[in-house]
Amino acid sequence: MKNIDLKLRKVLRILFGSISFTTMAFIFQACYGMPFDRYQDVLITGTVRSKTTNLPVKGIKVMVNDEEHNYGITDENGKFNFYSSVPNYSYEKDNVLYSPDKVSIHFFDIDGIENGCFADTTIIVNPARKDEVKINVELKEKACE
Repeated sequence: MKNIDLKLRKVLRILFGSISFTTMAFIFQACYGMPFDRYQDVLITGTVRSKTTNLPVKGIKVMVNDEEHNYGITDENGKFNFYSSVPNYSYEKDNVLYSPDKVSIHFFDIDGIENGCFADTTIIVNPARKDEVKINVELKEKACE
């Protein structure tokens, strides 16, 4: 009889100990929460065309906020699409204030003279609380160097 009581006490001690630990973990999460996600993922899509010929432009690098890891390159139809991490908060980098309401999208001609030369262009978009931002841009041609 004593062996059964000891085994029962041991099982109950383990059971209540694990319930107490789980409860403590839930209380900790409720008090401190999950870490704040400082970025939202936004799908950036669009088309780049020549302003003079209205033809699609291939080989244009589309970059978000000068972040080297946030970019896409236009295909033969001038289309691009990529996911970008856009900040949920305002921050300053190189004396430039970035915020979720004003995100800079930069367009750079990176393929040389293959399909003409185009001037670099920057536009400002507002991706705050959006899942997708669609951009259609016309680039000015410039003299090739």
